[in-house]
Amino acid sequence: MPNLRSAVLLVMLAFFPASCGSADAQKGDISATTVKQEVLSLNITNNGHYLRATVGQQIQITLGTVGPKYYGTPQVSSPAIQLESVERAGPQNPGGPTYVYFFQATAEGEARVKIPLIADLRSALPAENLEWVKRLPFTVTIDVGSAAKTSPEMYASMTLDQTNTAPWKNAWTNLQNEVWQTFTPSLPRLTRVEVELVVTNPAVLTNRPGPSDGEVVMSLNNAEGEVLAVISKTVPVAECSHVLFIFLDDGLRVSPGHVYSIRLRNAGLFGWKYVVDGYSHGAAYFNGKPLLPDMRSTFLFQTFGAH
Repeated sequence: MPNLRSAVLLVMLAFFPASCGSADAQKGDISATTVKQEVLSLNITNNGHYLRATVGQQIQITLGTVGPKYYGTPQVSSPAIQLESVERAGPQNPGGPTYVYFFQATAEGEARVKIPLIADLRSALPAENLEWVKRLPFTVTIDVGSAAKTSPEMYASMTLDQTNTAPWKNAWTNLQNEVWQTFTPSLPRLTRVEVELVVTNPAVLTNRPGPSDGEVVMSLNNAEGEVLAVISKTVPVAECSHVLFIFLDDGLRVSPGHVYSIRLRNAGLFGWKYVVDGYSHGAAYFNGKPLLPDMRSTFLFQTFGAH
């Protein structure tokens, strides 16, 4: 009689989950020569400002906290700017976590970005921090203009580094357990990670009312299990086929030739696609053991890096 984990995985292999809309067409978005515009980096000192950006430019807003998290989900007034992902760093004493919001300027127009407060902590703050609190919530207005003409120096050295190119044959596993994929980078900076997901929520699969999106949390760990970065992203059901996580600033420093792991968590809306064999410089794991007990398997993913 097969063990329970094997049985569960076999059921997942036989069951064809819902597709994620037309997101498959987006896989080739990032190439070895991606046009790079200077990142518009903002923090609490830019609160209330009117700023300019160009189509295609990345906007990065870094906000620290005192005590528990109290920044809410960003509100954007127009499609000229879109939220890509959120990275959490910390907590660091005496403050709380630092939240980094990544946006992309996607079309010409004006957009107001507001990151609201979840709770008012003024009574818990020392007097020297009261002036800082008065400037919250964080709000900026950004005028997005047409992209400038490209020049040679605007091209990034960001390249596709590690990738699992094996064809998918409908196998997946849920993200409610501890699942991860090991990989071995060849470049010294890790800039982006892309994973391939499927919808697994029973309500969505049977066309009943269900969630339209869900939070997926990705952590990057070293071989010793130390967490190097955590990124969370709200993923729409219709756009889950290829989910991109962007690292802060110019990327995360890694050691080429050393083993790292990509770990994903979700409350039950999505599953991670996997294949038998596949990527040769790493493997898929499920609760600390190989995903498939009798054969090597790998999750579908890509990493991008730079020198």
